[in-house]
Amino acid sequence: MAVSEHDVEIATGRRDGDGHVRLFIFAEQMLALTVEGHGERAPTLLLTLEQARKLQAALAELIPLVEEAKRKEAADDAASRWDGAERRKTS
Repeated sequence: MAVSEHDVEIATGRRDGDGHVRLFIFAEQMLALTVEGHGERAPTLLLTLEQARKLQAALAELIPLVEEAKRKEAADDAASRWDGAERRKTS
C-alpha cells in the first residue's frame, strides 16, 4: 500500500503498546484504516469518501454519549462520597 504524507496514527488502549489505529489517504481517492493490537493486525479497510463521512457522523453521535456516561459516573461517585466528620474512634 502506498503511504502518503497525510498519515494519522492514534495510540489505543489504556497501556502503552496496547495498539494503534492508522488512517491515511490511499490512491488519492480513498481513506485507508488499519487497526493493530498486541502485534496482531487486522486487514486494512479502504473507505470511500461517503463511508468515511458515515464513520465521522457515527463518531460525532457516539462520543457525546460516552462523555455523558463519564460525567454521570463522576457525579454518582461524588454523591456517594462521605464528606462528614468521622464519628467512630475505634472499631
